[in-house]
Amino acid sequence: MKINYRILPLLFVALLTTGCLSDPGNPFGEPVDETEFLEENAQKEGVTVTPSGLQYRVIEESEGEIPYEGAVVFLEYEGRLINDEVFVRTPEPDYFALTSDVLTGIYEGVQLMGVGSEYEFVIPPELGYGDNPPQGSPIRPGSVLIFDMTLDSFLQRPNEFLADNAEREDVQVTESGLQYRVIEQGDGSSPDENSLVRVNYTGTFTNGYVFDESPAEGSQFQLQGVVPGFSEGIQLMQEGAIYELFVPADIGYGDSPPQSIPEGAVLIFEVELLQNAE
Repeated sequence: MKINYRILPLLFVALLTTGCLSDPGNPFGEPVDETEFLEENAQKEGVTVTPSGLQYRVIEESEGEIPYEGAVVFLEYEGRLINDEVFVRTPEPDYFALTSDVLTGIYEGVQLMGVGSEYEFVIPPELGYGDNPPQGSPIRPGSVLIFDMTLDSFLQRPNEFLADNAEREDVQVTESGLQYRVIEQGDGSSPDENSLVRVNYTGTFTNGYVFDESPAEGSQFQLQGVVPGFSEGIQLMQEGAIYELFVPADIGYGDSPPQSIPEGAVLIFEVELLQNAE
């Protein structure tokens, strides 16, 4: 079973590596004073300043849910400096856990947003990278950071999702905690834990975000080489069957998932068993 590792790093976690940079200067003209910029921006119409000093402006409001502390949030964002130099832009939603590991200004700001909203955050140095910006980036020591962010979604608490899902009439729960739903029954043989199988599958998180999928011709692998919940679910199937599997973290990747999987996330797989080579 393959895993597609994201090319785009988790910005607010991966770029917490600190290092001193020489001041590259302002390629867009005369240097702009960071303190003066903050003072002027705070006076603009529609800008709110929080007690911590974070400044934000609501570009598009939403009545969507606000993420809880620790939620895995999915955001589209662009980050730039006060000279309008863009240092990061996401081509698709990026995701990370909303914990104290991320920039303080981002941690505070995202918890103000409802799903579907778009905010502009102006982050003072003490809520950003301070005097230790990421090595090799255009961010200078003491830089003010500006982010335009859209909150796409966030993952429901795993235990809440599993409890709600288990109440569905078409969902069955095994002794291990695996939950599954039969979409289409098959009429062939069933694999065992040592089988070589070929399947079509799509892996998503509970918000529908696709993190992995098989190629068009299917994917072939030994069941011994995949996570326990995935293996167990396929062993319930017959050739030709299509099941939806809901895999809790303790029978998934546990506490050591690959980079593309948030720790503790419930994984959902729609699986078609094409061949049981036994």
